[in-house]
Amino acid sequence: MKKLNVGGYFNILAAILGVVGTILTIVSSTMSADNTLAGLPMIAAAGIAGAVLCVLAVWTSGRFGNFDLIGSVSLLAAIGLFFYTFGAAVGQRVMMIAGLFSFNAGNTTGWSVFYVSVGAWACLLVGCLVLIISGFLRTVKENA
Repeated sequence: MKKLNVGGYFNILAAILGVVGTILTIVSSTMSADNTLAGLPMIAAAGIAGAVLCVLAVWTSGRFGNFDLIGSVSLLAAIGLFFYTFGAAVGQRVMMIAGLFSFNAGNTTGWSVFYVSVGAWACLLVGCLVLIISGFLRTVKENA
């Protein structure tokens, strides 16, 4: 941890945001039997795998230096997995959201699911943004 630079901290932050976003996605799917996500195990596995790849990028950069191939590919894969988790959850919530904002505005359970889902989506999108920024920064400090 002493060798980490700003990019390394951003990668760890993105991993934490990815795990929180994935947990919130799971929670939103289990709040109501009417609002479960199809393919939830795959969505959860993609989010957790993205977080693991963020940590892998930090570890490989500490071992092989900044901007190594494995770390760079891990960052790209993590961004893709976080976007997959986001897109799969949003795609299945579109009809619920449309109903909440039109004819089913009194569905309190639906609104609770919506609020938790928005929190999950925010975590995943901010995690992707942080990963994109960290891709341009040094992960570990170089020896002088």
